[in-house]
Amino acid sequence: MKKLLLSLFIILLLNTPAFADVVWPSLYIATGMVSIKVILAGFLVELFFVKFFTDAHWLKTIVITILMNVVTCILGLVLIPISGLFVELIPPHKTFHWTHWFLDYLLAIFINTAIEGFIIKLILKLKFKDIFTWLFIANTISILICVLFYGLRLGVKL
Repeated sequence: MKKLLLSLFIILLLNTPAFADVVWPSLYIATGMVSIKVILAGFLVELFFVKFFTDAHWLKTIVITILMNVVTCILGLVLIPISGLFVELIPPHKTFHWTHWFLDYLLAIFINTAIEGFIIKLILKLKFKDIFTWLFIANTISILICVLFYGLRLGVKL
């Protein structure tokens, strides 16, 4: 448990702007995901969903939610910017066009849902198809929180 908390603390310290030679919306999303406000708000949203839609007791629900968010944060820092490269190939080829923001956020939701669904499936032995919908909704809310806390500050136009 101490290692898990230490890992979470280290991830929270990574709350720094993304640096790259090329900038696209998914880099902003990945950076926003490690904002302390976004992590805490998303954790509370997902904690509610995991508790409500599974039969896990509170302690197990908290551990699952922490674990899935730590793993999502670590993998998301790599996978979300990579997914943004694919969005750049879709017309219109304007990096900060609203369609790119939308697709980047949608891919972030799918990536988070896939990672967190895999973790819930491993721990609670649930079928992914049984948890996909409510986990997708929970991640949509979490990503919307990311947009509200972080994205709007960067000039994302809704």
